[in-house]
Amino acid sequence: MRNAMKVGSLVATMDNAAAIGEKPQDIVSASDQLTAYMTARVSFLEQLAAQALPIQILLANFSGDAAWSRYEKGIQQVFEEASLTCPAIAGSTESNMPTLQSGLAITMLGESQQRCAFDHEQLSWYTYGLPLVGEEVLAQPEDVAQLQPIFQAWRAEMVQQVWPVGSKGLQGEFARLFRGQRVESSVDCTKSAGPCTVTLLGIDPDKEQQAQKLFLRNFEKLRITTL
Repeated sequence: MRNAMKVGSLVATMDNAAAIGEKPQDIVSASDQLTAYMTARVSFLEQLAAQALPIQILLANFSGDAAWSRYEKGIQQVFEEASLTCPAIAGSTESNMPTLQSGLAITMLGESQQRCAFDHEQLSWYTYGLPLVGEEVLAQPEDVAQLQPIFQAWRAEMVQQVWPVGSKGLQGEFARLFRGQRVESSVDCTKSAGPCTVTLLGIDPDKEQQAQKLFLRNFEKLRITTL
């Protein structure tokens, strides 16, 4: 599994955000709902990467009691986009000490799904989305990899493997996925992708044409050669 951990029979994934939100001293000013949405989206994509779907969500809220409901709405938005029922959300809020900046962590516990076996070397690999960080995510929402088509294609097994890209950028993920191979892309491979604004998608070669009709923007096939 990528950035996931087995907890008994469950798959655990998590992401966090700090100094992003509605407090005056936050570095990036964004609504609490959007901050939670982007954070939950990363954890959800990591579930797909592990071939799992969430059944329980844990929220650690460091932003005060008032932020809880806004964070909940952001988490629920992820599941609305995927046309799934949002699992129960539990967790805790730091209410004893007022914080100067926002902070939250979202953990998802998921169940492994029965899917067709595949060899990642036989898949056709694409980048979807552009690497964006901080204010760029707010300014260019149309360039963020969209959750709805990713989940739709994953559930239909058009996309066999979802591989989210984070702060290490595409180059870091290429090193993990394509060892001993040269990978070329016109996307900036050295830049951080922040909250997984880019994903690598391993697509069934027989379904590439279908995928190209579904992913209409910032969808580019990688050029992979053996060194």
